[in-house]
Amino acid sequence: MKLDEHFMELAIALGEEARGISPPNPWVGCVIVKDGHIVGSGNTHKSGGNHAEINALNEAADHAIGATLYVTLEPCSHFGKTPPCVDAIIKAKIAKVVIALTDPDKKVCGQGVAKLKNAGIDVVVGVCKEEAFNSLESYLYQRVNSKPFVVAKAALSIDGRTAPFSGTSQWISSEKARENAHQLRFQSQAILVGSGTALMDQPTLNVRGQARDMLLNQPLRVLFDARGKVPATGPLFDLSIAKTLVFTSKDCKEGVIEAWKMAGAEVEVIKTCCQEKLDIEEALLILGKRNIIQLLVEGGSTLQASFLKNQAINRLVLYIGPVILGDSGTPLFKDFFVNSLKDAPRLKLLDTKQIDDCIRLDYKILQDE
Repeated sequence: MKLDEHFMELAIALGEEARGISPPNPWVGCVIVKDGHIVGSGNTHKSGGNHAEINALNEAADHAIGATLYVTLEPCSHFGKTPPCVDAIIKAKIAKVVIALTDPDKKVCGQGVAKLKNAGIDVVVGVCKEEAFNSLESYLYQRVNSKPFVVAKAALSIDGRTAPFSGTSQWISSEKARENAHQLRFQSQAILVGSGTALMDQPTLNVRGQARDMLLNQPLRVLFDARGKVPATGPLFDLSIAKTLVFTSKDCKEGVIEAWKMAGAEVEVIKTCCQEKLDIEEALLILGKRNIIQLLVEGGSTLQASFLKNQAINRLVLYIGPVILGDSGTPLFKDFFVNSLKDAPRLKLLDTKQIDDCIRLDYKILQDE
């Protein structure tokens, strides 16, 4: 069992290396072992390319006969852009397949396991399932719920403010902390801001630094602008940087939608809900249909609060900078009111990390049952 865990942990690490390459496919890792030695390994390539199992089988060649294959997610059994991986595994005469997790995708969902067993292959499911779940959580969530896994990210002072009275937020965190934050962008297929942040910060919302070197495509930039406040100029409408999608409403200022489209952006007109804010659930379902697995929400505080009110945040990542901004600063969640402690959202601390004089805190938002 310890050997199984050892080789599965190697497979999980291989899968992690494919995070910026494989989406909308999951970042799967695979290791093939014979007589205690690794004879083949691989991870998922870009969409339309080989899956992890195929890359590992190609490397193993004839050594795959009678070997054990370790894979982080159930092998596919259907024809998509590539043939079924289970067929290749059976053809290679693999003796045993060890799987960390079954795939909740309706096209797979136990069918891969059943086909392997029917071919006489010994199948074990659940080795290192918690570690594999942590790696693939956003993919699993998106496949089950048909909408992206939402990570909200913010930099704030030690007294909980995201900006001083002037509204400028560049820079609360250190340069190394900002470099670390680009890993979150690297792991996401879309990055969202509201009109206030777009106007104040003029963000590019692209992956930069070392993370950019590992990335295949820049994330989709997403703008929430119900009224058409943001002009079709500036970095967000420079399509040479990355694609841009604007969510707006029927109340958008006349002529703005046409200007956005002329600049090359895509526009989705969606309904509004309470206080004439854009309907977050509708936007998330649209992004889910576009195969966005993870959405990174970067602000501002009003938008973050809307997502929190709608129980639409799965993870909260905070970078605490070594600065004090005082009472006049902008709170992390603006216009968010809690009457008593029993009504307050609850969080579970998942990880902490010191980066220079900053602290990164990773929380899971505990949703109501």
